[in-house]
Amino acid sequence: MKQINIISPCVGVCSIDPVSKLCLGCLRSPDEIALWSQIDSKKALEIMKDLKNRSHKKFNSNL
Repeated sequence: MKQINIISPCVGVCSIDPVSKLCLGCLRSPDEIALWSQIDSKKALEIMKDLKNRSHKKFNSNL
């Protein structure tokens, strides 16, 4: 079966927050970033959905 590559959520702001341990730009963990090119499409889509939840938590906690 051919693997479909998922576009990376990287936005070029690559800095890991010491508190959340997530990238300040894309909200992925260092492990997710390191493994991104090796994961299958299903796992990538799961992470992308989770990033949306992480984003809501990040921005709603700042209100």
